Amino acid sequence: MNWSRCSRTLLTLVLLVSLAAPAAAITASSADVPDQQRVGEEARATITLEDLYEDGSNEWTLRGRTRLTNVTWTVRKVTLNGDTSSETFTGRTFATTVSSANNTERVEVVVRGRAPSVQQYSYDPPQRFEFARLSKAVGDNVNVVDTWEVHHYTDASQRARSAIDRAQPVVQGAGSQQASEQLNRAIQAYESGEFDLARDLASDAESTARNAQQSNQLIRLVLIGVGAVVVLALVAGGVLYLRSQSGPGDPLG
Repeated sequence: MNWSRCSRTLLTLVLLVSLAAPAAAITASSADVPDQQRVGEEARATITLEDLYEDGSNEWTLRGRTRLTNVTWTVRKVTLNGDTSSETFTGRTFATTVSSANNTERVEVVVRGRAPSVQQYSYDPPQRFEFARLSKAVGDNVNVVDTWEVHHYTDASQRARSAIDRAQPVVQGAGSQQASEQLNRAIQAYESGEFDLARDLASDAESTARNAQQSNQLIRLVLIGVGAVVVLALVAGGVLYLRSQSGPGDPLG
């Protein structure tokens, strides 16, 4: 066996496997990105980035973007010994350099801004906007680190959604075609931005469904009553028949 050739082959395989292995990604976390935000309302969130150089890039560009309005970004770079430097940006995008030469171990991105207006309403899934997107750029190679999306709403749209939410389980449980059609029209009105109409239709759908449930319950009670009468009649008829067939000494006589 040619051990030299085997060694070269093994080394080549190891190199190929190492090149094929995916690079470790930056770790991004945030505990305070809101689940939802009223249009025009201000919110603030902190996003923490760690494992900054796990893919072997010792210097790269952090890019951020958002659909928030009146935006302020504060980027804090924390070094190994705990020293912090900060940069502030305004506008919907920013870019800053992250370098191991500066001993940057962790980056904290604080984004503050107001929820934008809704371009298109959607009931399911709820309409959302891009609260923040962070990307890592190395030369022309840009990779998204993570994206955070938030449901945005107005007071009127939220009231309409709540009315539809209340009606939905009632309509589903009633099995009424009419109520289902009314609920579908309510959702269509919501998605068209006709929130008062959506609320009225959802309320009508809920009432129709409840009436259908009551009618079904009444029918069931009537059927139970009829069934009981039939059973009693059969029993009574059986007793009378047996009595008519009994002799003088029969206990049924």
